Amino acid sequence: MNEHMGVRATRYSLTANILGAVFALILLMYLVTLIGLGFSLRERAQKNLELATERELSAFMTVIQDQVLLRDYPAIEQLIAARTRHEHILLARFVSPGFSYEARTPSVHPTSPAWFSLMLDLPAPLAESDVKVGGSNYGRMSVMLDPTPSVQGLWSLTVRFTWLVIIGLAVSMLLLNWLLGRNRRGLAALREAARAIETGNLRARVSLAHGSSPEVRETKLAFNHMADHVSQLVSALESEHADLLVEKERLRVTIESIGDAVIVTDSRGLIEFINPKAEELTGYSSSHARGRPVSEVLPLFNEDSGAPVTNPLELALRGNQVVELASHSVIVRPSGATLAISDTAAPIRSREGKVLGGVLVFHDESEMRRLMQRLAQQAERDHLTGLWNRRAMENRLAAALQGVQQKGQRYIFCYIDLDRFKLVNDTCGHRAGDALLQRLTALLARRAESEQHFLARLGGDEFGLLFVDTTLPAALEYIQGMRDEIDRFRFEWDEKVFRLGVSIGVTELHSGMTDIGEILAQADTACYHAKSLGGSMIQVYEKTHPALQKISDEMQWVSAITKAFEAHRFVLYRQQKVALAPGIAQPHYEILLRLRGEDGVIISPGEFLPAAERYGLAPSFDRWVVRNLFAYLDTHPEDQAWYALNLSGRSLSDQGTADFVLEELDRYKLDPARISFEVTETAAIDNLDACERLILTLQSRGIQFALDDFGKGQSSLGYLKRLPAAYLKLDGDFVRGLDHNRENLAIVKAMHTLAHELGKQTVAEQVETQGELGCLKTLGVDFVQGYLLHRPELLQMD
Repeated sequence: MNEHMGVRATRYSLTANILGAVFALILLMYLVTLIGLGFSLRERAQKNLELATERELSAFMTVIQDQVLLRDYPAIEQLIAARTRHEHILLARFVSPGFSYEARTPSVHPTSPAWFSLMLDLPAPLAESDVKVGGSNYGRMSVMLDPTPSVQGLWSLTVRFTWLVIIGLAVSMLLLNWLLGRNRRGLAALREAARAIETGNLRARVSLAHGSSPEVRETKLAFNHMADHVSQLVSALESEHADLLVEKERLRVTIESIGDAVIVTDSRGLIEFINPKAEELTGYSSSHARGRPVSEVLPLFNEDSGAPVTNPLELALRGNQVVELASHSVIVRPSGATLAISDTAAPIRSREGKVLGGVLVFHDESEMRRLMQRLAQQAERDHLTGLWNRRAMENRLAAALQGVQQKGQRYIFCYIDLDRFKLVNDTCGHRAGDALLQRLTALLARRAESEQHFLARLGGDEFGLLFVDTTLPAALEYIQGMRDEIDRFRFEWDEKVFRLGVSIGVTELHSGMTDIGEILAQADTACYHAKSLGGSMIQVYEKTHPALQKISDEMQWVSAITKAFEAHRFVLYRQQKVALAPGIAQPHYEILLRLRGEDGVIISPGEFLPAAERYGLAPSFDRWVVRNLFAYLDTHPEDQAWYALNLSGRSLSDQGTADFVLEELDRYKLDPARISFEVTETAAIDNLDACERLILTLQSRGIQFALDDFGKGQSSLGYLKRLPAAYLKLDGDFVRGLDHNRENLAIVKAMHTLAHELGKQTVAEQVETQGELGCLKTLGVDFVQGYLLHRPELLQMD
């Protein structure tokens, strides 16, 4: 239907369409003008008739005036009849009280068409008036004129106007046709050139000879430019087509030679091409597979359940997106053999995003899957000791909890933590520690060979033991024997002999437990308390036990600390370290962390830091303090004081701590000499290697360190030599009562002298009396810190 309409739309030539349009336009203008003039002329004719009628009425009254006075009625009749015959008067009537006369003449025969008269509808006008002489009324005179002469006049005007229009129209058409003829020659040349290009003659062009209008000349010029561009495009396309053929051949050779199997389909999922590797894996030849649905050539099933699996290429074609095959999928070859595969399906799209087909790339991963299965089995074993690992224990605990809740079975879990194991690592190295674990776990494994025992290494020197279908008294008897055997165990390395202890936390599984996290938390809490009692202890978890309740309270602090971080309720305080030694001009401060409670009361770190240390939150505190202090110094350039910050033991062992501090230092462009870190002696010894690396890394950038609470822990000159700290901070227990306690005075004096001999400065903390301050000045201590000199103040961050 559209083609038929297109043929009808192009049936007439451009000249015919233009001439027809001009003819219609002139005809329309003629009709509009004719109608407009007709209304105007009709109104004028009507007015002229009315005026003529009034004049005739006046003339009649003048003619018969004397006869009316004499009442000469025959003369009146004669005058009326005579004038009526010569003036196109249809009707003349005189009526008096005693006389009445009426003269009529027929209407003139019209020469105009009847339809014209009907269309004009020009009525005959009637005029009447009383005949008065000297104020007396002698009768009434009426006159009606014939409108036919006026109609004939209007018809003559119409005929003359029509002829003028016809002559003008003919002249306009001839002139317009002549003008169009000049342009038709240019259009004909364009048409011939276009047909030549259509037939393949790309060299055809249009002559730009004179005689055409500027528009046609510009069209010819644009056509020639277009023809040049089309010629260039065709040449480029031919070149690209040749390149595409080469690229297609190269792609075919590449696909056929790669190690992965490739299947290409159309948009319906019917195979168009498979490479030799796909032929090998599917068992179908290329000719046999072509035109078949991809699900028929590559039938997929779940490796475990055997249920059919939707081919990912079908999903990719329907969803117009890349789809990967679910794991544990296999194909069944025509021979019936199964093959584990891994594949990716993707749609082939046009530039507009329309799906044109799809490609499926897959490879045989049967060997890899068998290897992964072996690795999965090995993943549940600890590579050092050969015991089950934490993952295996968590899986077994989950199954045990389900057995307790559904079958009422009895399980006992104990958390085992070796005492003094870190001493072996720090003294003899990690090789010695690994050898110790291997020998000790061999001993433990021999005791736990029964099916009622499940022993696993949870990490480091921590182990877990699960008792199956065992009562608590029986489990405790077994655990006591294991503890005694570990106590008797001796480990020798490089002529050194080490004794170990063990702290054990025990909990009984019950149906009220919600998850394995609760089991581990209870056993860990009990173990932590056993270790706090001095080691080689066994503690059964009891919800009402005061010490265990305290540990549980610490766990509650974890949630409170998290909420406080989210509510931005941590604040920084500072306490000045007053310099006693000469030549120290810059003020020194220690940064202190405080927690603002929900009621606004400031909470000291002694209440929440133990929980943070125990549950691994301390590094977050440390980083928060570093970030906020550095931001404060960046926004308060007027503050040129030196600041010391505390680092927790976990931050010392965190390899990312040094990188974090240096990144923040570079971010705020601070002078590193103004920053120092304080680490407790105990934390430094527990993380000796890591602490030494951290100090050396940050010292290389100019940051100094201080050993805090020095003398309180297991002080050793060897540790002091390995830790290149710039300051020794004397523990407050030795400073307190220094002025009257000779032992404290001797210890402080010895530590201060040792520090100065090693090139370190000393800081005495918790100075609270004038007597203590006087003794410290006498000894020559470099800095003093305490409530006597300066109470901690809020660091104004704004």
